[in-house]
Amino acid sequence: MRRLFLRSFAIAFIAFAVFFGAEFFLEWQRAGYPGVSATSWAEVGNTAKLVDILSPMARAYNNVLAMLLATIGLAIPLTATMHTPKLIEMFLRDRINRWVLSFMAFGAAHTLLVDYMIGPKFAPTWSIAVSVFCALVGWALLLPYFFYVVRFVDPSRLLIRLREDAQDILARVHSHRGDPVHSQPEISRRLQQIGTIIIKSLDRNDRDVAAEGVWAIKLLLEHYDKLKPKLPKAWFVVDRADFVGLSDEALEMLNETHTWFEMKCLQQVESGFLRALHNANDTVSTFSDVMRVIATRAIANHEEHEIRLCIRFFNNFLREAIKARNLRATYDVFHQYRRLGRELVDRPELLRDLAKHFAYYGNMTRTFGMVFAPQLVLFDLGYVTRRAYERASPAAPDLLRTMLGMPHRTGNDLHTMAVKAKLILGGFFVARKLDEEAEAVRKNLRDVDHGQVERAEGELLGAERSFFEVTDRQLNLEFVPPERREALARFCSSLSE
Repeated sequence: MRRLFLRSFAIAFIAFAVFFGAEFFLEWQRAGYPGVSATSWAEVGNTAKLVDILSPMARAYNNVLAMLLATIGLAIPLTATMHTPKLIEMFLRDRINRWVLSFMAFGAAHTLLVDYMIGPKFAPTWSIAVSVFCALVGWALLLPYFFYVVRFVDPSRLLIRLREDAQDILARVHSHRGDPVHSQPEISRRLQQIGTIIIKSLDRNDRDVAAEGVWAIKLLLEHYDKLKPKLPKAWFVVDRADFVGLSDEALEMLNETHTWFEMKCLQQVESGFLRALHNANDTVSTFSDVMRVIATRAIANHEEHEIRLCIRFFNNFLREAIKARNLRATYDVFHQYRRLGRELVDRPELLRDLAKHFAYYGNMTRTFGMVFAPQLVLFDLGYVTRRAYERASPAAPDLLRTMLGMPHRTGNDLHTMAVKAKLILGGFFVARKLDEEAEAVRKNLRDVDHGQVERAEGELLGAERSFFEVTDRQLNLEFVPPERREALARFCSSLSE
């Protein structure tokens, strides 16, 4: 944004100089190239005329300065109220704002001084030339600076500025030009300001800005990962002042795992998720998707502690969505969790934990009266289980036991969706000739009547790929690819034997 302002100012100044210079040259040529005495009031001793010239210039300066201050006085506090109170501090810290306002004030004061200096027989020609030059520069600055102020209060630009400020702080610490202890609260403030913009955007249903805010956190974490290995040890040590409310044990774990910065970032994502959960339900997927992307990047970088931290935040998302009895949010978070499980297929210890979390929160949904949600969970857990068997993961048998441990009936009430999820898994085992696992699924479904199995089989084999409503996933959970349908039919037939 600063480069754009400087480029705009350069274009305006050059345009002014070329136009005014060409105009003067043409008039000077038309007059027969007169000397300096013919073009200067000072040479003929008419200093009063110089005052007449500078007086309107001084008034113009004052009007421009008043106009700038009025615009800033209205735009900045209003935008600060809407987005973040720290905007005023950011505006005053900005070098371009300080330089332009100082230049305008200097130009106005200088013109008044030159007016005062002119006497009956004294004409400060050099000072007058400086005043005229400053006036040209000031008017060339005017339009670019107005556009700069308007762009400055744009929330999208605020997010970029906050992210870049945070990256500058990290760069100073990384290069040992910044004190790690003093830099921690500075960067924490930037993160909290980003979080505030996200929350206030959601309050106003400004979904685009909220998405840009959470993506800014994702980009900041990517930048941090590149610098983290060479950051000084003091950077990773935090105390109670940095995390008010955390127990001593929690602070100790943060110091041991070197994840306080990641914790700060993910807390902002969680705050946005919680606000979206209650105020902008359709934006929940933005936050769960970013959390998955962050976790996936941590997996690629082998950041063990960051991966586990992301999983814990996913669990927080599920807990809050279930407590709010928000089926759409629960459905979406489980979907992103399932996609994360696909990335963890080569991490058996984490895959086992993931399966336990699926079962735990699936049972929790039933406790909160969300009868349909546990059945959806079985489809997602079944997907992760199939991926684990495809990759021959050591955790695959544990995932199967966890899935079969989830009920498909409550008393006499049969959960059809849960039965279908298990039938799909049984068909998968038949197709891959995993007889022992297929038999385990058969035993689990012994209490399901043959007629109910036939109905479920018919619905699965006839299911279309696209769900008949518009959803975030859009893929029909019951859809079975054509190449796996014959194996599913054989498995269903074996249940009646």
